Amino acid sequence: MNNEQKQLAQGLVEYALILVLVAVVVIGILTILGPQIGNIFSRLVAPSYCGSCICGTSICN
Repeated sequence: MNNEQKQLAQGLVEYALILVLVAVVVIGILTILGPQIGNIFSRLVAPSYCGSCICGTSICN
């Protein structure tokens, strides 16, 4: 294995380590914030109704 091949292999390993680090950080953030983000999307997609109006708004059926 010549020097150029070793440098290429080292660069690929460095990119792989960065990719793993980013993946771990994203998984950690999603694990911590996932339920809160899910709740936000649930409230946006299926708003709750108070009588004939959407709670917290003046939008009525």
